Amino acid sequence: MLRLLGIACLTVGCTGLGWCWKDRLKKGLEEQYQVWRILKMMENEITYSRAPLPEACLRIAARVQEPYREAFAGIHREMTANCGAAFDTVWRGQMEKCTGSSALPAEEKKRLLELGNCVGFMDGQMQAHILEQQIRRLELSIGKQEKEMADKGRVIMSLSIMGGVIIGIIFI
Repeated sequence: MLRLLGIACLTVGCTGLGWCWKDRLKKGLEEQYQVWRILKMMENEITYSRAPLPEACLRIAARVQEPYREAFAGIHREMTANCGAAFDTVWRGQMEKCTGSSALPAEEKKRLLELGNCVGFMDGQMQAHILEQQIRRLELSIGKQEKEMADKGRVIMSLSIMGGVIIGIIFI
């Protein structure tokens, strides 16, 4: 009786592990959507409002959720404090803080961190063009991940359940 209870607990635990992995994939996709919205806001602020980067960051901070809200407010504070720091340095520092424990895929984190290098030194048209390119790359990445997520989710759940059952059979 205790063995059967142990096997059931093991199977449920393996299923829960699979569920966590699947949930991590879903959170990564949701964070990619949030970064997409942020980049679109930046592009709109630069293109239509003709706002400088620090002002655009302040406006974006008012419209996004944490952890990005604090990061954009921090960028605005540091850039308006006239500390002499370059935009790319401030951007990288703030984005590293807010994406440290996020579920964002590693490639997208890298692109987000390097965005400050591309946007910080150019005129408004060039900034908007670079943001548009980043948005297109992110859209392709989101589309690819959406297609893979359904298949990966099924595989993860199947393997975790079957792994729990197989380990339970081995223990018998």
